[in-house]
Amino acid sequence: MYSLADYGSMIADGGRFAAYAKAIANAVRPGDTVAEIGCGPGVLSLLACRAGARRVFAIELDDSIHSARRLAAANGFTDRIEFFQSDSRKTELPERVSVIVSDIRGALPFSGSAIPSIEDARQRFLVPGGLLIPQRDMLKAAVVEAKEYYGELAAPWQKALGGLDLSSPLSLVLNGYYAVSFKPEQLLTEPLTWQVLDYSVGAATNATASLRFRVARTGTAHGLCLWFETQLLVDICYSSGPGGSATIYGQIFLPWLDPVTVTEGQEIQVELHADLIGQDYVWRWETRIPATANNPETHFRQSTFQGANFSPDSLRRQAVDYVPLLCEAGQADLWMLEKMDGKTSLQEIAQSASRRFPRLFSSWREALQHAVDLSRRFSR
Repeated sequence: MYSLADYGSMIADGGRFAAYAKAIANAVRPGDTVAEIGCGPGVLSLLACRAGARRVFAIELDDSIHSARRLAAANGFTDRIEFFQSDSRKTELPERVSVIVSDIRGALPFSGSAIPSIEDARQRFLVPGGLLIPQRDMLKAAVVEAKEYYGELAAPWQKALGGLDLSSPLSLVLNGYYAVSFKPEQLLTEPLTWQVLDYSVGAATNATASLRFRVARTGTAHGLCLWFETQLLVDICYSSGPGGSATIYGQIFLPWLDPVTVTEGQEIQVELHADLIGQDYVWRWETRIPATANNPETHFRQSTFQGANFSPDSLRRQAVDYVPLLCEAGQADLWMLEKMDGKTSLQEIAQSASRRFPRLFSSWREALQHAVDLSRRFSR
């Protein structure tokens, strides 16, 4: 979930905001209907109204939608924007739309339910021949020199402090996925396009790529830098890459298990995978750097699954043949949810829960906070 400060940073990003404003102004015609997926405070919906949209459907699961309602009123668009506080995939619109606008990527489009949500909206909301903004994203990758950031990740676990060996978590850290902002001069290879997501015809949820990088200058490589370049509409584009026009997104860093000295002209082979598992992506990257006269062959096999720090007990409870039995906290959640029957107040539920589950709740007010959390997630 984003805060209003986060949304403010998105608005302040001139490369992003100017591109969206231009694309919406060019795509939306007077009388059009528009849907904004993941509207947040609804600024793109306001731009659609300004472009002449007859009706805008603004969809947002988070409470930031209340700020969107206030902004609609402040700009005189209350009668033209209809708000839906829900997951777009569970939303039914009263009519199909001419234009769908979204920016739900994160640092990369492979982020949570972003791609499935856009595809669902294309199939259920868009009129034949309608427009999607963005139309497509091109995913880019390069090998990066990141001495300072890599040191921040690895150094705390490489030091022996007070005679203590802290090295065992290092492999978990280096199997992680990190949002960073790099400079163009840190790239050691030319960028390669490893996936094109064409939302206008349906984008793939998962991705696999075999990449062959050629080192452009001698240096020390620390991992992979990933970003996207987007085509919002025809020739209206921006890049989230190092030195790109949009800076709010940053790039993704996939570190290697060790820094590697590379020389100009050397080949680096990478197998890259992004797979949506449940609500999150698992990333895998396998790197081979052939031997040179001065260095042996390098081979790293990494994944964010290896970096997830699962305990054996946690993994056991995720096995398909595991037979679960609710713990006391689970029993309390189930009991509270069953009491949310449209007849019982949260205070009554909390007071009863504190008596029924005294080991979990030291007072009815503590139980009330838990009941409120459940109510926010599941009640209507």
